[in-house]
Formats: sequence, structure tokens, C-alpha cells
Amino acid sequence: MNALQDKAAIATGASAEPPVVVARQGKRKKIGILLCIGAVVVLAGGWAMVLSSGATSTDNAYVRGDVTSLAAKVAGYVTAVEVEDNQTVRAGDVLFRIDDRDYRARLAQAVANVSAAQARLTHVDAETQLQRALIRQAEAQKRSGVAEMNLANKTNDRSRKLILSNAVSQALVDESDAARLRAEATVSGASATVEAQQQRIAVFVAEREAAVAAVTQAQAARDLAQIDLDSTVVRAPVDGVVGNRQVRIGRFVTTGVVLLDIVPVNDVWVVANFKETQLEQIRPGQRVRITVDGYPSGALEGVVDSFAPGSGSAFSLLPTDNATGNFVRVVQRVPVKIRLVHNPLPGRIVPGLSARVEVAHGEGS
Repeated sequence: MNALQDKAAIATGASAEPPVVVARQGKRKKIGILLCIGAVVVLAGGWAMVLSSGATSTDNAYVRGDVTSLAAKVAGYVTAVEVEDNQTVRAGDVLFRIDDRDYRARLAQAVANVSAAQARLTHVDAETQLQRALIRQAEAQKRSGVAEMNLANKTNDRSRKLILSNAVSQALVDESDAARLRAEATVSGASATVEAQQQRIAVFVAEREAAVAAVTQAQAARDLAQIDLDSTVVRAPVDGVVGNRQVRIGRFVTTGVVLLDIVPVNDVWVVANFKETQLEQIRPGQRVRITVDGYPSGALEGVVDSFAPGSGSAFSLLPTDNATGNFVRVVQRVPVKIRLVHNPLPGRIVPGLSARVEVAHGEGS
């Protein structure tokens, strides 16, 4: 009977193995597949542990640069724009010009005020010199009066001695007395004139100090007017590329409003925001592998430069205050500055691009 069944199975193409054997073989295949998957997972985990033990990485990194935002120092209408979007400029190049007619008029007025103040100072100096001459004249008159008074006193003394011997008349004595009194009055008047003239000198000295201060003030106003006039021509303070250009011909600009930016694209770096739990393995001087998202095919080489003096939240507009009842512990991130050893794409790696960084352990200081 069994032989007949085997022949029938062979004739029909059916397997001669019993169902239990087939089930066992399928189970063994599943177990083998699971073991292979487990081995791959273990190897991947071990490799990840090896990598994590040798480097610290983050994808919270961005390219940064010293972007200079320019605003007008004086207000006015823009009369000329000398640059285009994304144009490379050098320090000192003219960027745009503001209507300077008002500022030229103010400078001319300031220059005239300086001339007027200097003329007033010259006039005060001349008045002072004249007053000193008048003082010398009054002192000479006083000396002349003193001499006449001395002569009158001597004449009066002789007359009084001679009248005792009746050598002169009483009228001559009275005349000598009158002459002495007139001489004394002349001396007193001359002394008063000298004192008055000297007091006027003090007035002129005070006027001169005021005139000097007026000249200084006028010169300062003139210098400020010159600075305002020079500020109507806006120049590039640094080398770079023009970006975010908002200035247009005919626009009325005011002080403090940003009109364009200058980006030094050849001097950029990377700021990586590492978790505070990752900082233990990072030190200045360590080598860094940088991958910019915009250019993923080529890796850049960098060096850890420095750490920020605080976490990102410490410098936010509204720093978090954890001194409340609803405290939630959040892992903070600390910005780390990374210098590029070499920039193979100058002008292409610009501030704002996203990057991934990997800091190698075991180096630095």
C-alpha cells in the first residue's frame, strides 16, 4: 500500500516528505534570518559606540560672518546708488550719495559764524590794547599831577616862611594855597581815572574769554557741519559683497535705518550649538570635520576656536527663569566657534548656511 502511495505521489509531482519536516525547515530559515538581523544590529550598535567614543557631532550648526549693516548718518533724498546687488566692494568704495545741498548751506553758514566770532575776538583784542594805552596815558597824567602837587606844596611852604618876615604878601600865600589844592585835586582825579581804566581792562578780559569761547563753539559747529556734509557720501567700511540692498534713487532715508549689508564672504566661520552634555569632550584646538548642507559632497576642515560665555537661552531676548513652581529641565545648547582651516569655496560658503560638524577627541588644549 505504501509503495502504491509513493508511486502515486511521484506521478502527481507531490513531495514525498511529510508535512512536519517541511514545517521544521521553514522555522529554521526564520531563525537564521532573525539571527542575521540581530548580528547586523549588534555590529551597527557597536560601530556607533566606537564612533561616538571617538567624536562628538551635531547638526545644529550654521555658517557665520561679520555682516556689517549700513545706515545713513544724515537724512535726505538719495541722489545716486553706486553699487548693485551682490556686487563685490572694497573698503572706501562709494555705495550711495545723499542730496548735499542743505548740508553745504549749513557748512557755509558755520564758516561765516567762525569768521564773525574771530572778528569779534580781534575787536576785543584791539579794544584791550586801546584801553591799555589809555591806562598809560592816565598814569602819565597822574605823575604830572603829582609833580605839580609837589611843586605847589614847596611853593606854599616857602610863601608861609616868607610871610613871617613880611617878604611876601598874604595874597601870594593865598594863591599858593589855592595852587596846592588844585594840584591835589588833579592828582586825585588822575588816580580815579587810572583806577577806572584798569577796571575796564578786567571787563575786556572777560569779553575776550567769551569771544574765545564763541570762536571755539563756532569752529565745533563748522566741524560738525563738515562731518554731516561728508556723511552724505556713504562708503564701504570693509571689503565684502553687497547684500540686502534696500537703498534706491529718490528714497528719503533717515538716520539709523539699515539700507544694505556688506558680507565678508572670504572670512567666515561655523558656530555649532552643542548640547551641554557634549561639552566635556570638546576643547579648543581640536580638529573638526564640517559638512555644509549646500555642498554635501566635500567636507571642510576646521579647528575649535572658542566657547560662548553662555548658553543660547542666556542671550535670548527673554531669558528663561526657572525659579518657578513649574520647572521643566531642558538640555541647553552652548555655541562653539569653529574656524575654517581652508575655505575651498570662497564666495560660495556664505553666512546662514546649515552645516554638520564632527569634533575629533584626543586633541586640543
